[in-house]
Amino acid sequence: MFTTIASVERVLTSSRGSLLMAGRSGVGRRTAVSIVAHQQRMVTFSPKVSRNYGMKQFKQDLKLAIQEAGLKAEQVVLLIEDHQLLEGFFLEYLNCLLSCGEIPGRNGHSALIPLL
Repeated sequence: MFTTIASVERVLTSSRGSLLMAGRSGVGRRTAVSIVAHQQRMVTFSPKVSRNYGMKQFKQDLKLAIQEAGLKAEQVVLLIEDHQLLEGFFLEYLNCLLSCGEIPGRNGHSALIPLL
């Protein structure tokens, strides 16, 4: 567990650090991320998935996490687990967010103006 915490801390404290953790369930990945986030005073954001959770709610959750990071200048850990990825396009949006820093159709100039 300590090696997992050390690895998570090394990645999350680096500039633009992102992390994908895969493996068996119950080995403490979520706990390690939560410990490091608390220790580094980072905000942990995880979508609350319900029965009617879809694209609209997913985009809204990502928007809230991005606003927390950008407008409030907080360090945000976006914690998404496999059971929260209900649709294939969730992965596409996460990939775009990690590689480009934006969500398709959401972070254009017209979407940013009302936030300022």
